[in-house]
Amino acid sequence: DTGKAALVLDTATDERFNHASVGYDVGSLVAVPLVASGQVVGVLSASAGEARCFSELHRDLAQLLANCTVPAIESARLAHLAITDDLTRAYNVRYLGNRLSEAVSRARRYGDGFALLMMDLDHFKRVNDRHGHPVGDEVLRGFADRVRAEVRVPDVLIRRGGEEFLLLMPSTSMPEASAVAERIRAAVSAEPIPTAAGDVTITVSIGVATWQADEDGGATESRADTALYRAKETGRDRVVSERDLDERPPGS
Repeated sequence: DTGKAALVLDTATDERFNHASVGYDVGSLVAVPLVASGQVVGVLSASAGEARCFSELHRDLAQLLANCTVPAIESARLAHLAITDDLTRAYNVRYLGNRLSEAVSRARRYGDGFALLMMDLDHFKRVNDRHGHPVGDEVLRGFADRVRAEVRVPDVLIRRGGEEFLLLMPSTSMPEASAVAERIRAAVSAEPIPTAAGDVTITVSIGVATWQADEDGGATESRADTALYRAKETGRDRVVSERDLDERPPGS
């Protein structure tokens, strides 16, 4: 709030200290801001269970440590922003190439493979046309949140652009990937996404492919993309795996 260091000698008498439970005793503390480009981006703090454990010397030392820490934190933050989609907090397409190459290298080294889910929101243009782009943005955020609720921590969600997303799932077989894809599809269609304009109903089409030992990541991505288009062709709001591609869609 102030951008200044705080030295709390005794939390029992200092009005600045919030006595909400933090799970351990705090009798005294020192806290200093982490400042980057004139903005407070974090706080470095130390606490003790007893009162009067810190002095102005400790505060100055903490500030010195904070100043030395900020460049590394700011560098990491900027690097993360460069590969993150601001709207959905998924990774962006800049991250895709390197991450796919890493997945292939790991799969070749350990022989456990990976799966790709290509996902595209159905008739998303109608949402923008009917409600406007701000509501469309809310729908995209809501969709990304629902995907994250259905997947594991190691799984990587990437926004390829527009309403198309890719999920990279390390150490995942086709049956496992297909099951996750169906969970995502069901979670999206089960309930409308709340927005400022009211609830918006949306569905998603998903294509699933798994890595094959003789290919690069781009080939796996291409097969997942082909499976996605088959899902679109055969009615949307469905999951199609690469195993289904030998079956021609009705009317083709």
